[in-house]
Amino acid sequence: MTEPAKILVVALDACDPTTIRELAAAGEVPTLARLLETSASATTHNPYGLFVGSLWSSFFTARTAARTGFHCWEEVDTKTYERRLTSPLEIRGTPFWETLSDAGKRVAVLDVPHSRADKPINGAMVSEYACHDRHFGFHTSPPELAKEIEAEFGLTPILTAEPDLVRDWAPDDYLHREGPHRTPDEERALTHGLVAGIGQKTQVSTKLLAEGDWDLFLSVYGESHSIGHQQWHLHDPGHRDHDVALAAELDPIRAVYRGLDEAIGEHLALAGPDTTVFVLLSHGMGSRYEGSHLLHEILRLLDTVETEGLRGGGAMTTAKRAYSALPRPLRTKLASAAMPLLRKRLASAPLPAVPNWATAEQRSKQRFYLSPNNFVFGGVRINLAGREPHGVVRPGAEYEAVCEQLTEDLLSLVNVASGKPVVREVSRTSDHYDREADDTLPDLLIDWARSGPIETVWSPKTGVVYGPDEHWRTGDHRPDGLLLASGPGFEPGAKLPDLDVVDLGSTLSAMLGVELTDDVDGRPLPWAKPVS
Repeated sequence: MTEPAKILVVALDACDPTTIRELAAAGEVPTLARLLETSASATTHNPYGLFVGSLWSSFFTARTAARTGFHCWEEVDTKTYERRLTSPLEIRGTPFWETLSDAGKRVAVLDVPHSRADKPINGAMVSEYACHDRHFGFHTSPPELAKEIEAEFGLTPILTAEPDLVRDWAPDDYLHREGPHRTPDEERALTHGLVAGIGQKTQVSTKLLAEGDWDLFLSVYGESHSIGHQQWHLHDPGHRDHDVALAAELDPIRAVYRGLDEAIGEHLALAGPDTTVFVLLSHGMGSRYEGSHLLHEILRLLDTVETEGLRGGGAMTTAKRAYSALPRPLRTKLASAAMPLLRKRLASAPLPAVPNWATAEQRSKQRFYLSPNNFVFGGVRINLAGREPHGVVRPGAEYEAVCEQLTEDLLSLVNVASGKPVVREVSRTSDHYDREADDTLPDLLIDWARSGPIETVWSPKTGVVYGPDEHWRTGDHRPDGLLLASGPGFEPGAKLPDLDVVDLGSTLSAMLGVELTDDVDGRPLPWAKPVS
């Protein structure tokens, strides 16, 4: 007779905790509603500014985002200034489940983003069967498991479509989308395909779970990630692309979240009374409003302004210099009052869109340049002498002065449409991480003000910068997540201290009596008690 898993983890990738609480209150997700009432809970904090690309690698290596070597799907090569695609094969560190396996623990790991089933494991591993992120295609360990899954359950309509085809974007980015944006029929097809895929993934996952005798069973659902990116506009009535008629018929977020709620229930039905259960909502979702498509031109203009003078010349330059010297709150009020006149002028004389990217030659000559960092947070790399091959900013006082001035200049950007600041905060990456000498991280992290579309911006140094935001993704990530914990040792309804995702791998391992020793940053959380 098989025994239930000792630790069961069901994770919902980028499933928004606030929306789940709203649906729970409305009675639409009964399993999660019960867990919210009866589980201990904790807010999970993800890598600041880098969490979109580093959350899962920090989770499974127990290393900070600065030490995994992977933070975005593309980067600027610090030796050549050229853009290049990255790969999770570059992730530094050992997945904690491999350490558990080597210690003789029996583990099952399904669809953890950016992981790869490429080596034998004491148990089973499935990668990219129903995962938003695709790097390698559908693989399993042992390899024959993939054929068994396909024969018995089939491939999912969206996330395992074309299972061996790897593109620059996730399957949900291009399936059922012939034009720049989806038609209503394409919207329906995507939603129905993702909901159907949840059912197939649940069959695969629960079959493996039912085999029992697992020390750790970890299954991640990617559909919440996909639906949030592609169809947030149909859930959020305030989104500029909200389709009232289609949304009355189809709320994709609700449909997928209800399916995931049922999936959790089916897993819980296979847990025993002594099983420790964790449900992780990794991070949130909301409307995708950001200014990364304007950042190259903004940085180019700010870089040239010291040598060319403020744009406008003569008396206008003097006025702009005087404006720039005012305290920021006063500048914000004046800019907000002036924006209606600027909008009126731009309506009669529209500007051409700016280019999104610099060339390698431009980057090599500028003091700073756009550093790829997904979309939620913008990234800026300083062209630092002694670090970059053609560095132009000297370390020390000059570096500090450039960062301080650039921070002020970015905070001075105004959204012409709203009259409000474009940037909420600019922070140094080194304030949050111990940097590695060879890392490719941005030096500055830009937290965009995500209150509305960012397409036309102005500051006294840049003048007007315009670029339409035409991306098909309508939703994007929010930083914090939610962990629900139940079983022996957890008091129902207890509020656990906030936790860092980098500590979760160490915690799960410690609960199984295994210490991670492979140069990790994560530490077992105080509530981590041994499981029998």
